[in-house]
Amino acid sequence: MRSPLALLPLFLVLLGATPALANKPVLPDITEKQQQALDAGKLVFVTHKRDDGPSIVTGIAEIRVSHERLWSLLLDTAEIKRASRSVRELHTYMDAPGPDGARIIKLDYLIKSGPIKLRYFVKREVFSSRNYMTWVLDKEKDSDILDTTGSYSTYDASRPGYVIFLYRASIDVGKNVPSWLEDRLASSSLKRYLEHIKEIAETGEVASP
Repeated sequence: MRSPLALLPLFLVLLGATPALANKPVLPDITEKQQQALDAGKLVFVTHKRDDGPSIVTGIAEIRVSHERLWSLLLDTAEIKRASRSVRELHTYMDAPGPDGARIIKLDYLIKSGPIKLRYFVKREVFSSRNYMTWVLDKEKDSDILDTTGSYSTYDASRPGYVIFLYRASIDVGKNVPSWLEDRLASSSLKRYLEHIKEIAETGEVASP
């Protein structure tokens, strides 16, 4: 079985890569305690366990940035590589208009951490006018992982000049990795990515991963 330390950088990449949704994800109710954490610049995480598949990990950040600036970071493949040193190659092999006003972006990743080397292909659907994006594996290609799905969505915050960033993801590396380990690594990786985006969006700088 692959070790947790070897897999951790890979999960960061896989998370950056929810089944395709017909509508924008609904922002979950935020408790008073969670709102206090967001106001203090902290991140909020929730894990939803499912009986029929991998858990869905949700991360929420309140960022001092505009929607436009945040989306320029989320769609910049250079930021994906900055967020994880394990990304060895990242190529866009399709970027074209899709149905219902979507922009279809397909990405080819090659990631490597120690002896582990994986190639996988992701299909993104971006709905710029509604500030959300979903993605799945591109089933027309052969990937070295079983599945990874996710969504980004942004919302107006109650504080002027701030945006709420909602990030949802689930990962299924394969039968050799137990679900509890996938959940733990997914949570850690999602946290690292949110910290990266929040820091560079607010300061223009980010510490090395």
